[in-house]
Amino acid sequence: MIDFILDGESISLIQSEGFQLSRQSNYRDTSIQEMDDVLAKMQDGKHWKNAVEETFAESNPWLHSIITHPSRSKFLEEHPPTPDDLVLDIGAGWGQTALPLARTNRVCALEPTPERLGFIQAAAQQEKVEKNLYFLGADYLDVDFKTRFDLILSIGVLEWVGAFRNDSSAKETQRIFLAKIRRELNKSGRLVIGIENRLGLKYLRGCRDDHTGKVDISCYQQDLANKLFQEATGRELRCLTYSMSEYQNMLLAAGFSSIKFHAAFPDYKLPQVILPANGCNTVNNFFKSGQFIAEHDGCDGQEIPEQEKLKSLYLSLAEIGIAHYFAPSFFIECS
Repeated sequence: MIDFILDGESISLIQSEGFQLSRQSNYRDTSIQEMDDVLAKMQDGKHWKNAVEETFAESNPWLHSIITHPSRSKFLEEHPPTPDDLVLDIGAGWGQTALPLARTNRVCALEPTPERLGFIQAAAQQEKVEKNLYFLGADYLDVDFKTRFDLILSIGVLEWVGAFRNDSSAKETQRIFLAKIRRELNKSGRLVIGIENRLGLKYLRGCRDDHTGKVDISCYQQDLANKLFQEATGRELRCLTYSMSEYQNMLLAAGFSSIKFHAAFPDYKLPQVILPANGCNTVNNFFKSGQFIAEHDGCDGQEIPEQEKLKSLYLSLAEIGIAHYFAPSFFIECS
């Protein structure tokens, strides 16, 4: 059972049960009509992967890959929870992590966008894992969990938490988010974050930021990045990513004492190679051995140009022992 307070009401969810609180300002990566089309195909008996393929394979191949590619859950396959662990998946999206985890664990899929939560529920029924899932439609910061979790996932979420709330600065909202997670983990619990590195080498070379679609803005420190973003768009930059050391400091301030970085290539969304990056030489040795993973634009999945130059720069950074600081994204384990 999952116990929590929402809008002053005490609520308990049993396994396979759902609760949806409507909110207007939610993240969406496709239209409501396209989501309705996918759900209609599933209701007609199509498997969810086939319904997603028919809807997006040609019109939005990047989204199709992000939803269906098995590498989405690669990190947790390599660093799995124990079968008794209770998992909270914050911003569960299309269920890319919650669904495979539900084969072995009880998982609370928290997803504020109603149609995406409906998709997870329908896909869970097709995969016959709904009995291991709780479905909660709400913003994480609005939910006061009484239940404590063994594993909390924030995959592609931390950077966005300030973008849909205006009650504090974006950075302060991220601080509140991390401190809340720390309180709602069991004493021996673990947080896993998947997120981009603002100092990723591809961004320094002019690749678009995955969240704003802009070049040469998000890689700078916050004050300058916000100034440049306001000049370009007239809006405040509220989707924030950080460097390795900045993430470290944020997490320490939130109360975590053990923080392990893993460099994800080409990114955490569709990782092919995941390497330890806590001051060891694993990432540097990877490049010094001649290995390289072609990188892509995180906005559309298209391979970025001049890969040989990128490879050469990684090798130069590896030779002086600092390539891991410039990985495109990280998985971060915190306890």
